[in-house]
Amino acid sequence: MTSPLVRWLASLSTGELAAVLARRPEALDRPQVSSLSGLAGRLQDPDAVMMTAGALPLPALQLVEVLQAFGGPLVGLDQLATALGRKPDDAELAATLAVLAQRALVWPDGDELRMAGPLWNAFEHPLHLGLPARRLLEGAPVTTLHEIAAALELPRGRTRTVALTAVCAALADGERVRSLVAAAPVAARDLLAKVAWDGPLVVLGIYDRPGDGPLGWALRHGLLVSDGWQHAQMPGEVGMALRGPDWRAPFDPLPPAPELVEVAAEAVEREAAAAATTAVEQASALLGAVAAAPVGLIKAGGVGSRELRRLAKSVGCGEPEVRLWLELAYAAGLVGVSEMRVLPTESYDEWCAAEPAGRLLPLLRAWPHLPAAPLAADGTPALTRDAVGMAAYDLRPALLQAAAELPSGQGAAGGLAEALGWRLPMLADDPALVDGLWREAHLVGALAHGALTPLGRALLDGAALEEAISALLPSAVAAAVFQNDLTAVVPGTPTAALAGLLDAAADRESGGGAVTWRFSPASVRAALDAGHTPDGLLADLRGAAVGGSLPQVLEYLVGDVGRRHGQVRVRAVGCVVRADDPALLAEIAGVRSLRPLGLAVLAPTVLASVLPMAQTLSALRAAGYAPSGEDADGVTTVERAPRHRVPAPRRPERNRTPRTPADLSAIAAKLLSSYVDEGEVPAVRPTPMSVARDVRDHAPHLSTAQRLLLIGAVSQGTPIEISYTDGEGESTRRVVEPAELDGPKLSAWCRLRDDERVFLLSRIESVSPVP
Repeated sequence: MTSPLVRWLASLSTGELAAVLARRPEALDRPQVSSLSGLAGRLQDPDAVMMTAGALPLPALQLVEVLQAFGGPLVGLDQLATALGRKPDDAELAATLAVLAQRALVWPDGDELRMAGPLWNAFEHPLHLGLPARRLLEGAPVTTLHEIAAALELPRGRTRTVALTAVCAALADGERVRSLVAAAPVAARDLLAKVAWDGPLVVLGIYDRPGDGPLGWALRHGLLVSDGWQHAQMPGEVGMALRGPDWRAPFDPLPPAPELVEVAAEAVEREAAAAATTAVEQASALLGAVAAAPVGLIKAGGVGSRELRRLAKSVGCGEPEVRLWLELAYAAGLVGVSEMRVLPTESYDEWCAAEPAGRLLPLLRAWPHLPAAPLAADGTPALTRDAVGMAAYDLRPALLQAAAELPSGQGAAGGLAEALGWRLPMLADDPALVDGLWREAHLVGALAHGALTPLGRALLDGAALEEAISALLPSAVAAAVFQNDLTAVVPGTPTAALAGLLDAAADRESGGGAVTWRFSPASVRAALDAGHTPDGLLADLRGAAVGGSLPQVLEYLVGDVGRRHGQVRVRAVGCVVRADDPALLAEIAGVRSLRPLGLAVLAPTVLASVLPMAQTLSALRAAGYAPSGEDADGVTTVERAPRHRVPAPRRPERNRTPRTPADLSAIAAKLLSSYVDEGEVPAVRPTPMSVARDVRDHAPHLSTAQRLLLIGAVSQGTPIEISYTDGEGESTRRVVEPAELDGPKLSAWCRLRDDERVFLLSRIESVSPVP
């Protein structure tokens, strides 16, 4: 028997089927599907259906909820339209149904609508309505059905089926239900009205006996149905009836209009350029800090708040910005993780030497599909992954698209939270997440003043991003302005060489439109410790100065520190401190703060320390001296920060190869050509050998006879009866008609559910011929 979904797919044109394949690319994963029946099985896979439903806009999701409330498996178009307060030929209703049909979630079946099987359980209680009366009462004892029939003044049915049909028909009669409740006791009326709107469940105490109270009255009349344990549920038909003939299900086919504000294109570009400049400067400073001191991970994984605060202080920005740039750097392959530390990768040095546009490019490319929400993390360690981050992965492109649809010259004053809530209601239900993405978009320069920038437009279109960045960002600045207050200011993004020189000899104080460094005795001494000579440092600074000259105060500072630097020397012998000036060593030997060194006079120009060389150097510097280290031969040692690099993280390759419209049309044409009347069968069914291999590998628990029966059914498409355990551990027996075996997954028409289903071979407990 051909399934309804297969029949509908076969009725489509090549272009229409190609449109379905374009919106359901997971159905084309390997191995290549070879028949409409196999395609239908993949389109009905529960995980794939729910993932597709998660990306539906609000009106399509509202239709799914209304259809589920009616109970299916078929719902009349006029019935759906009436519930929405629309006409069956309403254009907005038709457009929303087309969205669902293009994803094979809801499709026409004659004059009615049929929905994909997994969606009948999409909402726990759709529209706050209960299950249809037939499903609630199908397991009830016949005596209970007769009692309800008597209370409803129905003729006593001779059989259980007759009684069930009569009761369900009465409960589906809205006028009858409303008249019945209008004549009920006041307490019962109030209870039923509340459950009709806020229900559909009523909690029953384990030992409660409803008796003659309002609950007992409702149960006797079938207006509530007990589950025999802790709850009673109002049938969906009863809930709809009590809401009244004028009640309509919510349906919002048009997106909400955001609050708009006028914004000039020049202001948008100017703000985008400022944001991009700040992004490059802060990201460069952050990665420089990571290169200077690798960032440790906490035991649970990720970068903890202590390290994030340290980095924020070093960079001169907030902790949220540090999270964002660190996540983007990791996604762009500029940092990696090794031995519980975050380190720069081999790509970092090339990135660092690039122009500002070249530095922003990989970060901006990584942003739209970043699998994290750093500005909505709220204390969560950075570089960790969770469900919120995966929602952000899909929401960012939708945010850019919503901004692109704003009128020209207008920006969203209050954000686009409502627009995102309409586009992706199942993902955009967290206000903190949406607000975080809104701020991210402004920080990376994709949005400015609530409007899409040239950078955001290039990201959305997927082209010309490099040109858009280059048009906004000026070249790196190679010269600094040195001032009498011992500061150096770079009006823009400094080149890597200039930033490296100033970072080596001064402390970075601020960033933004201009970056400021401040010189101090300690910072100059650090440069000399790293191998610079006083004259060489001054020459390098003059070469980087605007006009080629330095303030006299800076010249004096470097000269003074240079004269004192190295007067005291530390040699690693456990260790020894020596100097040419005996008076200086005598002074050092008497300093109280240096007593932990255990200094002892070996000679007028030599002191012995009980601590190693590195600790002795540190203690002397903390006491205000400027010692330098030397090796055993008396050669001055240069203290250079160790250089750590790790290979760039390997990103998982996408399993799905992008297909062009021509590819999809060819696949659609091939699938349609495989369809045959009197049941759709593949043009070439799987060989018994390949089927046998899959059955052997994935169903070894079945007996030999059962495996042979399963192999024959799959190879020939004949029906069989299986005992199957679902994901919730419930076991059922059902007759299935196999269509396609895809490794461990069997696609088949299920007579029990009257729908296409996918079964895991490992959950098939037994196989037997159809009785």
